[in-house]
Amino acid sequence: MAVKKKTRSDSTTAVIRAMDNAAKNTIEPPEYAGLMAKARPFWDANIKSKSLDLWIDTDLIECADLCNNQLRILELRKELSKENKKTGEERNSNEIKRIDKQITDLGRLVAAQKRNLQIHSHATNGESRDQVNHNKNEQEARKYLGKHDDGLLATPIH
Repeated sequence: MAVKKKTRSDSTTAVIRAMDNAAKNTIEPPEYAGLMAKARPFWDANIKSKSLDLWIDTDLIECADLCNNQLRILELRKELSKENKKTGEERNSNEIKRIDKQITDLGRLVAAQKRNLQIHSHATNGESRDQVNHNKNEQEARKYLGKHDDGLLATPIH
């Protein structure tokens, strides 16, 4: 079986692929991945953080889990805020500590998941040269589509 050569991130093919990805804007989560409906905004944000053509099926499953964990952190922060507003006998310091520990633990898990998916700040902002070029091409294509969304120019979505 022949090994497919990777496309250079600064090639015309890569620019065309970036424009196509910018027009798609996201990847739909696999149904079997278990993404909670309320976690969809996290999904869209995480998916856009690297070039769409770099995602593989196992990454999408991990991303769904990451998004669910990010949603859970948000829910726990709301719980913590409610507990912190309580005073006197209603205030339960053990509950506050428990929630705070869950947020900390989930935060560490989220950071590890982002590293595994290569969507942490080093991967998206500078240390991975090829990924940076893929991301840059796609971001430029999104900006272009945003500026020229008057329907007068042909784009991949027309």
